[in-house]
Amino acid sequence: MHQEGWLIKVKKGVYRYEPESAGKVELEDFTPEQKRLILERDGYRCVICGKRPEDGVELHVDHIKPRHLGGRSEIENGQTLCSQCNFRKKIYRQTETGKRMFIRLLELAKKEGDQKMVDFCQEILAVYQKHAINDHVSWSDSRK
Repeated sequence: MHQEGWLIKVKKGVYRYEPESAGKVELEDFTPEQKRLILERDGYRCVICGKRPEDGVELHVDHIKPRHLGGRSEIENGQTLCSQCNFRKKIYRQTETGKRMFIRLLELAKKEGDQKMVDFCQEILAVYQKHAINDHVSWSDSRK
């Protein structure tokens, strides 16, 4: 009920009902232009499993950080998911997963100058590459 705007979260496990604001939460969605840019950026493929519409799946543009948790409708907070992976994400309360998550973490670590995290992400991504996992997500090892 909190996600739908009927309750206000006070702290973990404690919610308050305010009749004047109940059900009036307006969560911003991606614009059609943002959706198009996100789909193009992700190559019209699910960033988790790599499936495309040609594989018989419906693609969704998903908020990485959910709207009800303060996630903004910005291209950087968007990802392409097939309906099955999007459903799984909601059930397991995941945000971003797999190879793409480590690529973004690597980019952030580089930006922050965190060499230890850069090395860690590069090692993890090399394992993805070695075992051909998430091959639809491209990454090149700059250590070579």
